[in-house]
Amino acid sequence: MKNVVMLFALIGISAVFLVFWDSPPEFFFGSGKTRIEALPTADSYMRNPVTSKFDKDGAETYTLRAETGLYYNDDDRFELDAPQLVSRRNAADSAPWQLEAHSAHTLEGGKQVLLSGDVHAWQNSAQGRNTFDTDELIFNPADNTAETDLKVTIHFPGGFTTGVGMKADFDAETYELLTQVQGRHHGL
Repeated sequence: MKNVVMLFALIGISAVFLVFWDSPPEFFFGSGKTRIEALPTADSYMRNPVTSKFDKDGAETYTLRAETGLYYNDDDRFELDAPQLVSRRNAADSAPWQLEAHSAHTLEGGKQVLLSGDVHAWQNSAQGRNTFDTDELIFNPADNTAETDLKVTIHFPGGFTTGVGMKADFDAETYELLTQVQGRHHGL
């Protein structure tokens, strides 16, 4: 009798094992998604990446840092969390523009950097601190320019200006607001 009970127990355990062995992973996960599917599909993952560009004389023209970076080979795209970009006119530039945002990613194989989410930029000049804020900004490292189609607020010593759309040339230090421009200047 013991042998019959042991035989049925062994057959039962074997049947349960085969059911689990042949079951797809979705059987155990109610949503049908496994943890592997939820992981990013980036080809490279980096912590604290730093990218720099230099001019023909070897002077650094811009630096891009971030907390994390994901690189995708198929799209030749780089995604960054908490990017910090420093743009210099030349090696002797003591007042570079510094830009921060929640995230960024490269466009056109790195020819442009799209900064997104509470973009804040500042420059400490001899006259005082200049700043501008927007929600999204495209930076062009090759010609040290930036542009946006969204609302921009520029603060400078003595006032502020708001508008929708901006083209900025950091080398020439020109900042053109495109539409709906309003401002206030405080006299001395």
